[in-house]
Amino acid sequence: MQTKSFEGLLKNATVKAIDGVAKRVGDAESMAEKKIGRLLKKWSAMDATQKEHVAEIAVATIATAVTAVVAARRAGGSKFKTAAKSVARSVIKK
Repeated sequence: MQTKSFEGLLKNATVKAIDGVAKRVGDAESMAEKKIGRLLKKWSAMDATQKEHVAEIAVATIATAVTAVVAARRAGGSKFKTAAKSVARSVIKK
C-alpha cells in the first residue's frame, strides 16, 4: 500500500478542520468580548445583590461551557476515528 496516495487528502482535511475550529473560536471570542464589555459598563450601577446574581450566572455558564467542551472532546474522538476508518477503507479499495 502506498501511503503517499492519501497524504494530500489528509493534509487538506487537516487544514479544513483547523480552519473551521479557528473560525468558531474567533466568533465565540468576539461575541464574548461584546457581552463582557456591556456587563462592565453596567457593573458600577448595580447594587451588591445584583452583582452576586450576575456572578452566580457567570459561574453556572462557565461550568456548563467546560462540561460541553469535555463532552465534545470525548465525542469528537470517536467521530474522528470513524472518519479515519472510512477514509482508510476507501483508499484500500482503490
